[in-house]
Amino acid sequence: MRWPLLPLLLLVALAAGPARAQDRVAPPLPDTTASRYGTSGALVLVLTEYGFGAGASARVRLTDDVSFVGELSLGAGRDEREQSFIGFFGERTTPFKRNYVALVPLHVGIERRLFRQSVEDNFRPFVHVGIGPTLAYQWPYFDDEDADGRLDLGEPVLGPFGAVGEGEPRVGVGAEVSVGAFFGRGRRTTQALRFGFQGTYFPVEVDLLEIRPDVEEPSRQAFWTPVVSFHVARLL
Repeated sequence: MRWPLLPLLLLVALAAGPARAQDRVAPPLPDTTASRYGTSGALVLVLTEYGFGAGASARVRLTDDVSFVGELSLGAGRDEREQSFIGFFGERTTPFKRNYVALVPLHVGIERRLFRQSVEDNFRPFVHVGIGPTLAYQWPYFDDEDADGRLDLGEPVLGPFGAVGEGEPRVGVGAEVSVGAFFGRGRRTTQALRFGFQGTYFPVEVDLLEIRPDVEEPSRQAFWTPVVSFHVARLL
């Protein structure tokens, strides 16, 4: 009566096999879109403490999580104390303003994707660090006929492009640290929103305000500002 034990043992073995297979956790599926998201070109809209700017960026995939990023943008620079007023006839004046200033940062850096194994592909958070040269270009806000650095009676105020050819460049270095995320699932395009902080230092001061006894630090070497940028990217 021992022969029925053999079929019983076979049944137990067959039942145990699938149970052991279920205990094994399957590896995560490969991210088939990582390479396309890692290499792209983008148009960028920038908002800083000084106003709006625009630019472009390019990223090159190094790994599924890391990309090399280069960015170039154009925006305004100003002193936080500047306040503009509109007159009765629509003319705009900014008391104590000495120069218009444009800032052109060129940053290169690294962008690292976060939580790739646990976050869906249509939402890709990342951290970004960039550093590079920044060009500041300053040109007169008014026609300083006596070159004393202040707006005197009879000296005309110039428009934003009235004396742009009479400007002076300044070269400095800047850096940015930010976090953001790509969102949306597209075969060719995607969008990203990024929040960060940017700092720039110029060895030669940038002249912003008039030289007057009641104006402290009319020129400055350092610019610090929070940065919000919106990216419209084309996947390559």
